[in-house]
Amino acid sequence: LDAELQLDRLKPRQSRRVLLLPGHQPSWHRELAVSPGTPPLCHNLTAYLRDQAEFKDKLSPVALSLRLALPEGTLGLVLYGDTLVQAQV
Repeated sequence: LDAELQLDRLKPRQSRRVLLLPGHQPSWHRELAVSPGTPPLCHNLTAYLRDQAEFKDKLSPVALSLRLALPEGTLGLVLYGDTLVQAQV
């Protein structure tokens, strides 16, 4: 599966208020290998809010999105259910 996490995705990339601790980036993308009968995968990511002096917009919600997709060229397989999850906190 292709997994992509976007933090504060409604803001332009340079003015995002939330970043991931490793790499200080607002997004995370990984290809996850999933096989039948294997235990579930778990990834813990730590995010932080930039210093308030670095941005002006303190009132709008922080929108997060997680996208799951099959890799390009995968034939005959279909993801069932929601492939895009969004939350506003």
